[in-house]
Amino acid sequence: MKIQQILKAGSIIAATQQEQLPEALASSASAILLMYAKLTGLLEDAERFAQSPKPIFLHTDLMNGLSNDKESLRFLSRHIRPAGIVSTKSHMIRVAKKEGMLTIQRIFLIDSSSLQTTIKNVLENQPDAIEIMPGIAPSIIPYIKEQLPQPIILGGLIWSREQVREALAHGADAVSLSRSDLWNMTEK
Repeated sequence: MKIQQILKAGSIIAATQQEQLPEALASSASAILLMYAKLTGLLEDAERFAQSPKPIFLHTDLMNGLSNDKESLRFLSRHIRPAGIVSTKSHMIRVAKKEGMLTIQRIFLIDSSSLQTTIKNVLENQPDAIEIMPGIAPSIIPYIKEQLPQPIILGGLIWSREQVREALAHGADAVSLSRSDLWNMTEK
């Protein structure tokens, strides 16, 4: 499956912790971004991952029990089988792609310099999508879309339906958010 197919199914991505995974799976979100996972919990949920009708992405930077290296991604790919990963680390994006997983590179934009570094890194790493944080700065999306072909997901500090609508109106392909009351939002 390609990331574009996932985002065509819906523009809301449920960002959640393991305890809320059942609620996220039951929502109308098009995908799940699992944060703060523990290795033992991932092993217990491996069958749920394999049978999930929604793609589940693991935020590898926030996992407990595995380090950010090649071997951990091989383990995840073979035993947990997520659709893909989310990471701020370029080397993790490259290794995950080699393992056949979809990749979302999380980017923190704080100034013009970080924007230029981001564009360079994304062009070099070729993730399947980028997640820009904080998500409350949608006005930068048109510029980034001119520079990069990857779908853009906005995340972080998005608390309202209006912020979701504004992000999508500025060209974001999706919004990731942890507010479960917004996971069933369907309007673009």
